[in-house]
Amino acid sequence: MPMRTVDAVAEWLEAAGTTHYYGYAGGAVWPLLDALVDRPELRGVQAKHESHAVHQADIHYRTTGRVAAVIVTKGPGLLNCVGGVASAMHDGIPLLVIAGSGPTHFMGKGGMQELFYAGFDDAVPVFKPVTKGAWLAVRPDTVIDLLNHALRVATSGRPGPVLIQLPLDVQLGEVEGQVEPPVRRSVRQRTRVDAADVTEAGRLLAAAERPVLLVGGGLVRSPGGAQALQAVAEQRGVPVVTSLPGKGLLGEEHPLSLGCVGRSGTECAARATREADLVIAVGARFSDNHTANWRKGAIYDMDITKVVQVNVDPDEIGRNYPVELGLVGDGTAFLEDLLAATDGPADAYAGWVQRVAGFRDEWRASIEPVLTAPTSPIHPGRMCYEVGEVLAQRGRVFIDIGDVIQYAEPYMTVRRPGTWHISPGMAEMGWAAQGASAACLVAPDDPAVVLTGDGAFMMGPQAVATAVEHGLPVTWVILNNLELGIERKGAVGKFGRSHPWYSFTIEATGEPYTPDFAALARSFGAEGERIEEAGQFRPALEKAVESGRPTVLDVAIDVTVPSYFTKGLDRFYPDTWGASYPSYGQLKLAR
Repeated sequence: MPMRTVDAVAEWLEAAGTTHYYGYAGGAVWPLLDALVDRPELRGVQAKHESHAVHQADIHYRTTGRVAAVIVTKGPGLLNCVGGVASAMHDGIPLLVIAGSGPTHFMGKGGMQELFYAGFDDAVPVFKPVTKGAWLAVRPDTVIDLLNHALRVATSGRPGPVLIQLPLDVQLGEVEGQVEPPVRRSVRQRTRVDAADVTEAGRLLAAAERPVLLVGGGLVRSPGGAQALQAVAEQRGVPVVTSLPGKGLLGEEHPLSLGCVGRSGTECAARATREADLVIAVGARFSDNHTANWRKGAIYDMDITKVVQVNVDPDEIGRNYPVELGLVGDGTAFLEDLLAATDGPADAYAGWVQRVAGFRDEWRASIEPVLTAPTSPIHPGRMCYEVGEVLAQRGRVFIDIGDVIQYAEPYMTVRRPGTWHISPGMAEMGWAAQGASAACLVAPDDPAVVLTGDGAFMMGPQAVATAVEHGLPVTWVILNNLELGIERKGAVGKFGRSHPWYSFTIEATGEPYTPDFAALARSFGAEGERIEEAGQFRPALEKAVESGRPTVLDVAIDVTVPSYFTKGLDRFYPDTWGASYPSYGQLKLAR
C-alpha cells in the first residue's frame, strides 16, 4: 500500500529504537512533523534553539547509549546546528540530524533560506568537515536505505554525528513496500586486539616498575569499561589516572585513583605520570589540555616512559606521542583480555603504589584549605567540592565550558562512574546548560546538576523553559563572576591588560552588570535563588536537588581566586615563530 516517504521515515525511527527526537519546527519539515503526529510513542521535545536540540541529543546518547534524532528546517535552522554537531564529532557522540530543504523543483533558483551559492547541496558541504557523513536525498525510494547507511556510519568505528537532508517533495513522494529496520544493515562492534598483541602488552606491564593506567572518554562510552578498569587495577595493583572526560571512571576515593591528569588536574596524578616508566592509555587521545600543550616533562616525560595506546580510532594512535604498542580495539575488551592474559601478585608494584599514595596524601592536605574556605562570596573550589558531596549517592553533574572546569576538575570528588559529563573537545559554551534537560527526560528519577558560568548560561537561558515544560529535575548552578573569567585572566597574564569584552559592564559607567538570574528563572516558571554567602550554598543545592523542580542557583563567587592550574603549568600557547618549548618530534627548526 503506498505511503508518503515521511511516513516511512517515522516507521523507520520507531524500528530503530528511537524514543525521543529533538528539534524545532520550520516549513521545510512540515511533512515529517505531520507524519510524527501519528507516532505519539516517539516523544518529540521542542528545543528553544536548534543548537540546544543538538546538545540535548548529544546528552541523550551519553545518558542512554541510544542515538536520538534531531529534526530541523533548512537554512538558518540547519546552520544553527553546526557548532553542536562539531562538539559531538569531537567527542565521538553519534546523533542523526534530519533536515528539510526546499523542493527539488527550486534547486538553483536561489529561494528563501536556500544555500545555493556554490551548488544545489550547499548545506551538505558545510557539514562534511564536522560529521562522519552528510547526504542530500534526491529520490524518495532511497531514503530508508540512506537512513540505514547513515546510522551504521554514525555508530561504527569511532562514533559521530551524521546528516541527511530531505527536500520537501522527496518527503511527500509516495513509496511502497516494507521499511527495512536498521538492525538488518547494522554491525555488531566490539573490536578485540589481537591475542599476541595483548600478550605483548602484558609482558610490558610485567616488566614495568612504575606503571600507570590512563583512561579517557573512549572508555566512558565502552559498555562495562568502569568494571573492567577496576578489575585490572585491583588485581594487578596499578595506579589509575584519567583524562578530563574520564573523571570518576574509577571512583576517586578508591586507593588506586589519583584523579584527573592534565592542565588543571591533580598534582598527584601529574607527579605519577611524569615518573611512570609505562603508561597504558585506553580510550585517551593525549590532547593539548591533557598534556599541557605537549610540553616535554610537564605531564609526561617520554624519554623515560613507554606508551601502550589502545583506541577504536587508529587515527588517534601515535598522533601526539610515539608508542611502544599502538593497538586498535575496544577499551573494555582490551582490559578484559589483558586481565585474562596476565597474572602475578597484586602487590607487584607495592613500592610504587606506596609512593603515589604519598603523592595523593600530600595533594589532599594541600587543598583542604580550599575545600573548607570560609570566605564569602564562596570560593569556587569549595563550591565545586560541595556539589560533589551533595551528589555522592544520587544525581549527575554536567560541566559547562569556562573557568568552572579549572575548579571542578581538581576539587570535585566523583565517586560513581557515569555521573560526570563534560564536552571539552570543541568546548562549546552552553553545551551543559542547554543540553542537560535531555538527561532528565530519559532518566527522570535521577536529578541533574549543571555547573555553568554566567557567560555560558547567557548563551541560551531559554533552555530553562524546556525543563519547566516537561517538569524536569535540573538544577543550574551559575558561577557568577561578572566576566568571562578564564579569558580575562589569560589575557591579563599574557598582555598585562584586559579588553572590555572579557567583563560584563555598563558601558556608560563601567559598573559591573549581571542579570537577575533568579528572577529570570522564576519568569520561566522555575525556582530561582541568589546565593551571596558561602554557608548558603550547600543547603540551597540540597533543597533544589530534593525538590525535583527545575531550579537556578545564581551564586556569587570570590572573584579574587585565580584559576587553578597544575603546579608549574598555565594556559599559554607557543606563539613565537621558531621558538617553542621542548616537545616530541624528530625534526627541530634549524638555528
